[in-house]
Amino acid sequence: MKIGRTLFWFRDGSERIQHLSGQFFGLGTLLNSLLNEKYNGKKIPFINLEFNTEKTYELFPVIPKNTPYYSGGDLQYYGWFDKDEFMKLSWSGQSVFLWERGCQYLKESAQLMKNKDLTEAVDYAYHKGLAMELNPDFRAVDTEIILSGQKIRASVWIVFKEEGMYSKLTLEQDGTVIFEKNIDQTAHGIEFFLEIYKSISLEGENMVIKGHKDVEYLPLKIPLAELRI
Repeated sequence: MKIGRTLFWFRDGSERIQHLSGQFFGLGTLLNSLLNEKYNGKKIPFINLEFNTEKTYELFPVIPKNTPYYSGGDLQYYGWFDKDEFMKLSWSGQSVFLWERGCQYLKESAQLMKNKDLTEAVDYAYHKGLAMELNPDFRAVDTEIILSGQKIRASVWIVFKEEGMYSKLTLEQDGTVIFEKNIDQTAHGIEFFLEIYKSISLEGENMVIKGHKDVEYLPLKIPLAELRI
């Protein structure tokens, strides 16, 4: 990926608002993924979009309010938000606000960097994200298997909810989910969780989900009898 990571950060005065940064980890993941679908410019290892309260800028006047900062290949934007008004919004409303403002920040940053590729990628990501209703869920593993003589799409999903991140297995036939099984859950912001799962295969009488060697429950064996197909 040309863009390594995109994250939303929140600060009120000297305090990081960690629960907000965690809750919108998925939104940053979605933005990063969509940017990489289009971006062909110079590599950007990190994009950090900061949303700071007025109290933050009063306490740290050296921070350049509503200004991008680009150094060593990494991009930082020091934005502003009204925490009280933001917290009145629903989670979906907050997501739309951050998407609109975050993409605006990136376009301003692209102008500063004279990076036309980034401008084009932001336009693409902005519209596609809205078309997807800002749903950050994605298939970490996606493959086709033959089960009982039928072609089945087998996927391990990473699912983002307001309270945390989840993984699940789905089996689909002709676009319809015919089996679903929850696998694991964790707190927001655990980047390792996005990369745990590697493959799905059939081995004897089991469907086997393989992944990172440091995850105790992997490989996960699911008896075919349990699938009820």
